[in-house]
Amino acid sequence: MTIMDYICEQPELFRKALAERKELAEQFCQMFIRERPNSVYLIASGTSGNAARAAAPFLERVWNMPVYAFAPSRVNRIWGDRPLLLLISQGGRSINMLNAAEKLKKYPRIAVTGSASAGLNTLCDCHVLIPCGEETAGPKTKGYTMTILLLYLLALETGCICGSISREEYETCLSALKTSAEQFADNIGRTKAWLRENEDALANLRGIYLAGKGLSESIAREGALKVMETLMISAAAFDFEEYLHGPSCSLGGETGGFYLLPSNEDPDYRRMREMADYHREICPLVFIISGAGDFGAEPEEKTDGRDCCLLSSGHSFTRPFEEILPFQLMAALIPEKRGIDGRGMECFKAIDRKLGVKDREGASDGVCIRN
Repeated sequence: MTIMDYICEQPELFRKALAERKELAEQFCQMFIRERPNSVYLIASGTSGNAARAAAPFLERVWNMPVYAFAPSRVNRIWGDRPLLLLISQGGRSINMLNAAEKLKKYPRIAVTGSASAGLNTLCDCHVLIPCGEETAGPKTKGYTMTILLLYLLALETGCICGSISREEYETCLSALKTSAEQFADNIGRTKAWLRENEDALANLRGIYLAGKGLSESIAREGALKVMETLMISAAAFDFEEYLHGPSCSLGGETGGFYLLPSNEDPDYRRMREMADYHREICPLVFIISGAGDFGAEPEEKTDGRDCCLLSSGHSFTRPFEEILPFQLMAALIPEKRGIDGRGMECFKAIDRKLGVKDREGASDGVCIRN
């Protein structure tokens, strides 16, 4: 299976998870009701960490309580008298995650992993499966999407039961997710068309800055990770306002860019477009990602070919399922055009052998075994 195969599985996985949301959330709901948390910690790194950061604002809104997203190496203290910890790792073998689960054992912990046999599961009070299936191609794509969706569904089911959201709010959120499911395959098609038009330019990228506002900054962080893992170039993601205060001054002729536009009703929409236009005067390898209609043009009216215009549910919390696609498809298809397909994974394996990033396959007792 290739990265592209996994990307193309996402629409069906998304629909299936929505249909099976009650079963997926059942064990989590039981523990959530039993613990009655007043704060939640999402502990994760890498793609799982980016998924946690993207999901956190929605969870906070639904549960009406603080939701913190931290890398395992940054959890120095847990606040609140009734915290609940979600340790999120698709593979469930990260050394830092296993160590964190042991270090934090006095708190209620739920493992959120992609495998029933993951070592992390044995170190936590219970586990919830990310409904993504196996993903062995290296850089994770469907795992990112399905982790965010799972966290959303866990929040919605518990929020409805506990009364932190109304039945009407629950149905509104669910309707938006169903719209995303219906649009998913079309958005993959739109992204493929954009990539075909720009593949030569994308293959020539030497380094990129990514800028987004709010939730889109979290998505940009995952986009930067996908690019670094596969195209093996430097990439840095910024909140748009922070980007204007310094990083944008370092733009050069070989500094490409991606701008994840907010809604055209947002006060920063025009400023971000103007920043992208300014960047294009310095380097032509500058791309815009936005929802349909956000370019202020009718669908049949032609836009700049570097602009990737995707369908949107109309709700900001579904942006991760839309805006990540250009970066996922770049990770799947551009390395081969650059003649480096698979080389990023080779580098990661070499680092893993040297430093022991992952727990060795087959360790059943959850002990951290370094290579």
